[in-house]
Amino acid sequence: MENENKKRNIEIFDSYWSIGIELYESHPTSRHRRRFVRKCLPGKGSETNPFVFDYGCGTGAVLREVKQLLDLDNSRLGGCDISSRSIELVGKLLPGGSFHLGSYPEISGKIDIAICSEVIEHTAEYRQVLEWIAANLNQGGLLILSTPRVPMDPPDKIYGHVQHFRLQELRGLLQELGFEIQAAREWGFPFFTLQKWVTRLFFDRISKSVLEQPMNWKKHLVFSMAYRLYFIHDLIPFGPQIFISARKK
Repeated sequence: MENENKKRNIEIFDSYWSIGIELYESHPTSRHRRRFVRKCLPGKGSETNPFVFDYGCGTGAVLREVKQLLDLDNSRLGGCDISSRSIELVGKLLPGGSFHLGSYPEISGKIDIAICSEVIEHTAEYRQVLEWIAANLNQGGLLILSTPRVPMDPPDKIYGHVQHFRLQELRGLLQELGFEIQAAREWGFPFFTLQKWVTRLFFDRISKSVLEQPMNWKKHLVFSMAYRLYFIHDLIPFGPQIFISARKK
């Protein structure tokens, strides 16, 4: 069953990264997830030349922002993904980085900062993913994690999700794996919650008009306005998104 799910996810992301990069990087919730990653990063110079690994790196949008923020050479960046299209694109955008096709790659050194954003909802092997990250993270290393909270809507299955999570359960799992939680919260009420509700009701229409069409000035304007509106979610400690940062003991 997991092999069938992985094959389906590969097909989804190989197709998506061929047409949807600008949509993904401009989408308000995607931008806020990257903002959360940036907020969790140590200050520039506080960690000497850290090696940053993005588990489920996509096209490298997160890593490009981390590189700029921490002033890192591409050789200090790495990641893995099950999509060969993803690895092809990120290798071109960040030449000299260490990028791997597959779920549990063998890497040459330890990770200082691990990012796992919107990944574990796509696999029933989420515990193995977090175990791999813990095993390859330096002591004191930082994990930055984001994933959807329960419940799971019908459109989520189309995106390749197999489960969503409860915050307390994820906290407990990370603590069991040897992490000390630094920050853990839900995020996204009321407007991201409303976005998911509207998407659930009108998925076919939204898919054709938004997801399957190229970006234009109208979409850029709507996405930009929504991004600014969504800052209110920082003030409300619940919603359909989970954000966690944790250090390996």
